[in-house]
Amino acid sequence: ATAVYYFLKKRRNKGAMEDEHSANYAGPMFSVPNSWTLQGFDQPLVIVMVGLPARGKSYIVKMLIRYLNWSAYEADVFNVGSYRRKIGLAGAGAGFFDLSNKDNKRIREEMAEAVQNDMYLWLQASGDYDHRRVAIFDATNTTKERRNALLHRARKENCALLFIESICDNQKVLERNYDMKLQNDDYKGMDMEKARADFLERVRAYEKVYQPLEDDEDETNISYIKLINVGQKIVARNCTGFLPSQVAFYLQNIHIEPRRIFLSLLFDGVGGCTVENDMTSNTVASSGKGSPRSNKYVPSLSGQQYIYDLTTYLKYQKEVIMQKEGITGDGTSIVVLTGTSKAHAMTTDDLSSQYPCYATPLLDELNGGEFHGLTYEQLKKSHPLIHQARESDKLHYRYPGEVESHI
Repeated sequence: ATAVYYFLKKRRNKGAMEDEHSANYAGPMFSVPNSWTLQGFDQPLVIVMVGLPARGKSYIVKMLIRYLNWSAYEADVFNVGSYRRKIGLAGAGAGFFDLSNKDNKRIREEMAEAVQNDMYLWLQASGDYDHRRVAIFDATNTTKERRNALLHRARKENCALLFIESICDNQKVLERNYDMKLQNDDYKGMDMEKARADFLERVRAYEKVYQPLEDDEDETNISYIKLINVGQKIVARNCTGFLPSQVAFYLQNIHIEPRRIFLSLLFDGVGGCTVENDMTSNTVASSGKGSPRSNKYVPSLSGQQYIYDLTTYLKYQKEVIMQKEGITGDGTSIVVLTGTSKAHAMTTDDLSSQYPCYATPLLDELNGGEFHGLTYEQLKKSHPLIHQARESDKLHYRYPGEVESHI
């Protein structure tokens, strides 16, 4: 521990020297990038996790990163536990986390500071700031003292903080989380009973000093989201602005229960293939399929069989899910989402009589723009360059007319 503290102290002193003497060092103040202000954001966002060990914080972080990346943000996690293991403190016993030990407390504070340094450097490293970055600081952060320090540093860096606290008292979920924790490098090669006893002692050490998030923190200006039992209940405070409100909405819909998602094409039909038929055919009129947007689009004989088979298949899969895979609760419910065209309604006609069925334009076929209604053969003959451009990149191509692409 002494050697590790020396390493951290040396790193801190080196950073101070760079701050004072390096011409290339940007300094701690973080100027707000244009890519944020143009989007209506006042400051870049840092999400800070709060909660006792094994409360699902890292699991929530993974879900948040997927969501933020999907929403066109660069997101990365800065985990203090991973940093501790990286610098040689993997396998630290429960005593290391005892706050009454001043030396170990000092090391933990140094590690938190080092991870923050890396985090804010990453936020600054986007060059011309074409990419909007969101950093997630993943640690327990269970005391008001630690959270006040994080708030103070964020103000120096001109960033906004959103705290996300994970609270869990579901014993079944906790037991599962404990089992997962025993698989990390802290307990590698260790007897499972001893490892479990050590980890539970670590949890008790944090419980002694744990201070849940309260409204009076940061002079009542604190922004937070409290997740109770991973989505069973959510409490949000001061989640103003576009991105914090989007994060709050997303977290209202997360779950940890296993579920299945089935994707189905529309039935095989007849009625003339047009350029809006991207989702059901990769070929032109010779495919024999019709356009799902057309009122003339009707199921062929094989299409009629497909409609029947789809319902039969889902009935069977529900039995498999419940009996063979042991999935219970919401994971056994079948909900059907479909587009708004006549073809979508016909495909799910039998399903809608047995399961909840909701139509959304998000699942409609792509719009053909200026070429709406043309067959692929007509498009190829009259506009060969447009046809060639679409064939070269079907995933991203948009027909003229400022319409949509698959991505």
